[in-house]
Amino acid sequence: MPIMPDYKEAFIQYINANNVDGSGKAKSYVRALDLLCEMLVFRSFGFDDCKKIWSVTSVERLHELYLFVLEETRKQDTSVWNIQGIPKSYLQSGYCSAALKSYQEFLVEYNYERTILTAFGEYNGDEVGVSEVLNIDLSFPDFLIGDLDEMQGEEVIRSVSVRSNQNVFRKMILKIYNQSCCITGLNVPEVNRASHIIPWAADASKRLDPRNGLCLSATYDAAFDRNLISLDDEYRMIVSNNIKDHYSSGSVTEYFLSKEGIEIMLPTKYKPSKNYLAVHRDKGSF
Repeated sequence: MPIMPDYKEAFIQYINANNVDGSGKAKSYVRALDLLCEMLVFRSFGFDDCKKIWSVTSVERLHELYLFVLEETRKQDTSVWNIQGIPKSYLQSGYCSAALKSYQEFLVEYNYERTILTAFGEYNGDEVGVSEVLNIDLSFPDFLIGDLDEMQGEEVIRSVSVRSNQNVFRKMILKIYNQSCCITGLNVPEVNRASHIIPWAADASKRLDPRNGLCLSATYDAAFDRNLISLDDEYRMIVSNNIKDHYSSGSVTEYFLSKEGIEIMLPTKYKPSKNYLAVHRDKGSF
């Protein structure tokens, strides 16, 4: 019998990453969905397949449950789900319905990202053609943006697509660089970044091209983004004259000048495009 997925931890990470308020909303939403599971066990109203809500993968089915939860929320004290031992406030204040909608949005993004990453993992063709394979459109259900006008709906879809594609790009780059900064070898993913050689906003066709990425720790990512460092055609680090001419501290020597001319650690596949690097160098003072 196949093992059912459990998206609870992934949902927590999603809420924390996308809300500046910290973990408060994550805790409230997770608690609301856990309580909803208990309500469904008490009385399922035909939603037996949703009793283990963290294993439900159908966004459409969750939307059906969402509409039903909204109806129970409106009933307030007359809801059958007013169960002894379960705080009524989570249902009556709308936390259960809000958490369900957020969980649907999470699943849409999660499944979209998984589709792209699967295509990336299975791709064995020419490296130049990988961008075409990863050019997958986001399918965002109308019912999740039905209360918005057309312009707002388009903005929501665009925002979700950008966020998901950036997440995918980070995962791809960290994977091919073995989670390690290509300059220092630092293998702490929490402080490493997936740096675009040609900026995200500059060329949509190169946004998901793994040859357009470098895994850099935060300091080098910031320097690369500001064209203070770059790479030559032999993948050796070069330092901008803006640093050489204006900074001379020991830290500058340690972090930058001492590493000039050192070849970065390259991935076995999808090495940085030399054409992209040439464009990057042209924007700096090298």
